[in-house]
Amino acid sequence: MLRRNPYLICAAYLLLVTCAELLTILNARAGIASHAVIMFALLLHSALKSDTDKNLSRFLMALVLAPLIRILSLAMPLVQFNWLSWFMLISVPIFIAIFTCTWLQELRSKDVGLFVPQLRNAPIEAGVILIAIPFGILEYLILKPSPMLELRPMTFIASALVFIICTGFLEEFAFRGLLQYNAIRVMSKWSGIVFVATVFGVLHVGNLALLDCLLAFSVGFVYSIVREKTGSIYGISISHGLINIILFLVAPLYF
Repeated sequence: MLRRNPYLICAAYLLLVTCAELLTILNARAGIASHAVIMFALLLHSALKSDTDKNLSRFLMALVLAPLIRILSLAMPLVQFNWLSWFMLISVPIFIAIFTCTWLQELRSKDVGLFVPQLRNAPIEAGVILIAIPFGILEYLILKPSPMLELRPMTFIASALVFIICTGFLEEFAFRGLLQYNAIRVMSKWSGIVFVATVFGVLHVGNLALLDCLLAFSVGFVYSIVREKTGSIYGISISHGLINIILFLVAPLYF
């Protein structure tokens, strides 16, 4: 039954990722090992399904990005780098993985949301960017991170660009671009949206705040709907990056 039902397969991997995330709270090394096992299981499962169910095979390949992101974020030693260098270094292998997956699946730019939305969708794009302000403040009130740097103009601009490209665009490309495209083809539209938003929320378990997981799920759900409505990830990428800018750069200095 598990082999024939894509919903059960998705639920099983979601459960495994959730367990791995919970394990990272107790032991980071065990969490990394668990995510590594899940990643290789996904790759093997994808290879086995490549001839019999291409949609499922491609979905499993895209889902590899979830444990990969966590492995890199947990394994990269922060003490040897500042925060911005850390974000940039982690983003490089993830970008390579995303583009490789997109190339192997022969996807078009439009398939993964890499195109300018139509003018009629401009109010939606503007709205999703503006809601980043209350979301960013709310996440700061939940997590209360320390200030990352002094708010000097050039440093702030450089840091903001890093957050937009290496967190906002990167994660939206991975989740709402590649993974959501494949999830909807394996499940229904709404099931795929809920699945991607849930995975996105689960990957915030390491922040040790249930409210942050719920907030991440809510934000991810809104972004997934906007992605389906406009077909583009550009607006939600800016919004995602802006949330992190507020969370790490602005709010710690003024709240």
